[in-house]
Amino acid sequence: MKNLFQLRTTPEQPSSNLALRPPLVAFLADAESEGVLRECLSQLSVQNTIVMRGAIGKAIQYLSEERSPNVLVVDISGVDLPISEIHKLAEVCEPGVTVIVLGDRNDIGLYRDLLQAGITDYIVKPLTPYLVAKSVQAAIEGQRAARISEKQAKLVAFVGTRGGVGSTTLAVNLAWYLANKQNRRIALLDLDLHNGDTGLMLNLKPTSGLREALENPIRVDSIFVERAMAMHGERLFVLGAEESLHDDLNISVDGIEALISVLRAQFHYLIVDVPRVATPAFRKVLSMADVRVIVADQTLRSVRDAVRIREMIGVGDADHRNVMVINRSGEGGRDSLTLEELGDALEVRPKVVIPFQPKVFGAASGGGQVPAATEGKFTESIEGLAAEISGRTPERRRDWRFWK
Repeated sequence: MKNLFQLRTTPEQPSSNLALRPPLVAFLADAESEGVLRECLSQLSVQNTIVMRGAIGKAIQYLSEERSPNVLVVDISGVDLPISEIHKLAEVCEPGVTVIVLGDRNDIGLYRDLLQAGITDYIVKPLTPYLVAKSVQAAIEGQRAARISEKQAKLVAFVGTRGGVGSTTLAVNLAWYLANKQNRRIALLDLDLHNGDTGLMLNLKPTSGLREALENPIRVDSIFVERAMAMHGERLFVLGAEESLHDDLNISVDGIEALISVLRAQFHYLIVDVPRVATPAFRKVLSMADVRVIVADQTLRSVRDAVRIREMIGVGDADHRNVMVINRSGEGGRDSLTLEELGDALEVRPKVVIPFQPKVFGAASGGGQVPAATEGKFTESIEGLAAEISGRTPERRRDWRFWK
């Protein structure tokens, strides 16, 4: 079993809406346990904590809508399948959460399973103030260093086979959908520092800092990055630039790795719009990505370049999946390849086929909306793409592939 939670090594000091996380949130199933925890928090002088009555199910519901704390205390007393519930909890928790579990089963097998899942500590009831205070203080001070692996944001890289196929459009709409329909915290990174369109599509002005972060990786940390991000709503954070066309940029592999490392520690998903230029830095993003979304249309040129991109990034594996998407289907009419011909040429069937619907984009841009916020086949396709990325079944089961 892999570790589901990233365990913190240093306390985090919130400084803005991006970093503002409660220091501790607790869900206790009984009054006695609640009393012990409140006494400990008072002795430790921990401020601005949230303590609620309820077990792990209530914690899952709460964290699917609210910010995750630095330290989370949850109660699994009476839960039939505690490890299954821990998996559900990990899905809604942001990276960087330290989790302490309380329970009524003195079971060494359960204890080991919880530790392997990334839990910091398991305390068996009845609680004693000493054990609780010791565990909470260690979690707050970041003293728990033993871990198997770290939970990070899922890195999703979009790359188009040629200009105009709509890879940026799909990256923006997927980011909006995951933030607003699945309640995930999303970072959208546009690596085209000269001509990137993610900010334009979301009606956001580019902020300063992305170029500095990529050219001077030694300066990159969570505070630096958060100041460079623009917000769209409460859960979507965008990092882009609009550098002068006169400027030559020096985007290094080290800069890419440093920036992505910081971003993956703060969000559920990191969606990156990767330019088609095959530089070492951009190839590095594709090699690091958990999911590489290759966007093509039904032209022969696009199919040729899709094959070349797949040769560059490899066929993929369990840790680095390739997702082929056909966008603007039907735009070329009779002169375009059929979906069957395209599948034969690529030697792989696309996961999602998105219909060409110019009226949807015209109406959305006129009203200042993201197209995925409207009803229709385009949004159904984004739902399907989100299902491929997240593994979550869409609320509305539809045939979003549009082919058999």
